[in-house]
Amino acid sequence: MEKDPFINRFFTYLSLFSFAMVILITGDNILIMFFGWELVGLVSYLLVNFYFTRIFANMAALKAFLLNRVGDMF
Repeated sequence: MEKDPFINRFFTYLSLFSFAMVILITGDNILIMFFGWELVGLVSYLLVNFYFTRIFANMAALKAFLLNRVGDMF
């Protein structure tokens, strides 16, 4: 990834994912934990879909997002 032009975006997503996990773990009420859980789901989608020009990355990100939604409902 050294020569990747979007390396800053990747590390931004990675930092946001770490922040969301900290929010999820340290949330002291259900609303904050829910916010952390939703943020983890969103950032997971963004990280999986980092190489958005690849069709398999798009399909995998969409699958992960939809499974997260289904998991939230049940």
